[in-house]
Amino acid sequence: MKATLDALAATLKSLQASVDANSQAIQRLNAAQPTSSSSGSKSATGEPHQDRPPRFQKLDFLRYDRKSYPLIFINRCESYFHQQHIMEEEKVWMASNNLEEGTQMWYIQIQQDEGILSWRRFKDLLHLRYGPPLRSNPLLKLAACKRTGTVVEYQDRFQALLPRMGRLDEEQRV
Repeated sequence: MKATLDALAATLKSLQASVDANSQAIQRLNAAQPTSSSSGSKSATGEPHQDRPPRFQKLDFLRYDRKSYPLIFINRCESYFHQQHIMEEEKVWMASNNLEEGTQMWYIQIQQDEGILSWRRFKDLLHLRYGPPLRSNPLLKLAACKRTGTVVEYQDRFQALLPRMGRLDEEQRV
């Protein structure tokens, strides 16, 4: 029994010495690191530190119910993915979990037909199914946009049409 107690005491003494050594090593490392004068979490290159989580982690993921064109949903998904550092292979899974009603049924069928989708393919198929009709001419719709109510309503309609245009040269913008 005394031998067991002596062995236990020796083990505890050894562990305490290891803890003390580790504590001193941590203090030396902390003292050796330069302190930053900025309070942000960005490195000198402007990129977030990879060892820290994003600053604003509480973001609600937008749900898509097909009542509007998918452009807003996709844009918010991509903003969320960027902010939360979501890996490419998780993007479709996360977005598809936020499809509602008919869009969820559409996705189930697409998944059965095509299998696992890339984010790019998912976006293309979502645009194809719920975006503006292929026969529509976005530039013509933009040109036909007239003010019938308040200026704010006109601006809202114009801004809703503008992202569907893609890149426009200066003449087209005017």
